[in-house]
Formats: sequence, C-alpha cells, structure tokens
Amino acid sequence: MKEELIKKAISEIENPTFETTKQYLEVHSVELENNRPKVERIDLESFDTTYAVYFPIQDELFFLVVHLNKKNGEINGVGTENGQRVYLTATSEHLTHNELSDLTKLRPLTGCNKNDLRKNGKSKHTFSRISFEPTKSQAYELEQKLKILLKEFEKDKNGIKKLTEKAETYISVCSSL
Repeated sequence: MKEELIKKAISEIENPTFETTKQYLEVHSVELENNRPKVERIDLESFDTTYAVYFPIQDELFFLVVHLNKKNGEINGVGTENGQRVYLTATSEHLTHNELSDLTKLRPLTGCNKNDLRKNGKSKHTFSRISFEPTKSQAYELEQKLKILLKEFEKDKNGIKKLTEKAETYISVCSSL
C-alpha cells in the first residue's frame, strides 16, 4: 500500500494536476534523492479520511504534502506543513556530558562537554549539554512531535526526574512558521 501511495504522490510532484502543486513548484523545488522527489515521511494515521506524503523543499523548513483519500487512494489535496522540532536539553556547569548521559536511559543523545570548542572554533562551551530528539524528521505537526517526546519520557520517568534535579533541563519547541 505504501508503495502505491508514494507512486501516486510522486506522480503529482513530477506531473502536477492540482493548481496548488503547480503554484508551489513555480517558486520552490522538492529535494531529490536518486533523481526522484525525496519522500520525508508517510503518515497513515493522523487524519481520519486521508493519508499524507511529505516532500522536503530545498533550502526551506517546510514540506509539500500530498493528501490521498483513504477509501480510494486518489489524491484529494496538496498543501504545505511547517517543519517542527521538539527536544529535551539538559545543561550543567559541573557535570560532564557522560555524567549527564548516565542519569537517563534516553537514547540517542547529542551534546558537548564544558570547555569543548564550539563549532565555530573561536570559543569554548561554558557548560556540558545533552539533547534528546526522538524524531529527527521535522515532517510532523507540533502536537504529534510533543506526543512522541512525552511517550519517550514515560519510558524513563526516573531518569527525567534525575536530570531535572541535577541539571538545567528544558524542552525546546522550534517551528518554522
């Protein structure tokens, strides 16, 4: 089923039938993968009557979304969706990256140690940090991203509690509005 949905959605990108698609593609380009429109995500559950196929737009933080009818698989609309990021960060001036990591079972974690050089190579971090983002893809609605993050927290309530007790801990919500 997924392959058929992808094939129909890609067909709309390559040979637009909806005026909406034509208008978007006049000013934007869908990212390509192996010379074909790249599919970032297929959502089979979030909508009552449609499936959604997400295509990333080159150099933008939003997605072109092709909606297909659940009953007959036909395309019934095209729109855009803003990119969303939701993640947990914990920082400490006293604990190392490894010590912060050991407080939780959440994985994978990214971050840095105090005194590591920043990406620009001109200064050092004044704190250690871990970050946890359960879904790297930004092709989700904000509410979905929050639910995914909270579901992961449920798996490690004690670890989250330890992080909040021993480090500055916060949830970041970034939307490309």
